[in-house]
Amino acid sequence: MVKSIAIYVEGGGDTAQTLEPFRKGISTFLRPVVDQVRARRIKWRVIPCGGRKLAYDAFVDAVANEPGVFNVLLVDSEDPIEITVSPWSHLRTRQKDRWAQPAGTDDKRCQMMVACMEAWFLADPEGLSKHYGGNFDLTALPSPVHAETRTKTEINNALERATRNTKAKEYKKIRDGVRLLEKVDPNKVRVYCKWCDRLFKTLGVELGAAI
Repeated sequence: MVKSIAIYVEGGGDTAQTLEPFRKGISTFLRPVVDQVRARRIKWRVIPCGGRKLAYDAFVDAVANEPGVFNVLLVDSEDPIEITVSPWSHLRTRQKDRWAQPAGTDDKRCQMMVACMEAWFLADPEGLSKHYGGNFDLTALPSPVHAETRTKTEINNALERATRNTKAKEYKKIRDGVRLLEKVDPNKVRVYCKWCDRLFKTLGVELGAAI
């Protein structure tokens, strides 16, 4: 069982005013893991890094300098991919990334939101609807079963159509993303998002807990 876990995650903007709420939002979404972490008195850190390359660079640095920590990189895949694909292989061959797998790491250390964090929200349409309230158009969303098969453009377009008649008028990543992380049900998301389920299970194995 690990003694310390650190997750270097893409997103959260670039100011303390946005990064800290995002950190709390990710930890809230991962609350089944956090509950086990606290029960076992394991050190837990979520480090929002803003841009994806910043997250990767911070992760690489942590791997080199904190060998006793179970460091994890959590980034958007940017493209729909099958659960059978090696995440490091995907990031190494993706034209806009070309990231090398740090020495001493395996696929467990690389986790992805497929194709982006917003896919998690599509997997719990009821949570989305509760957040936006009246006039939220559930019919504009793809079925939850397709959450990880849609491109980022398709996901963002669906959210745009679903929210246009609400009081909020639109989905804004910084404004709404954090609140939705706190409202969507991770158990529902795991049913439809295999990569999200992989994240929970990987952390559970390292904690010695069935999550």
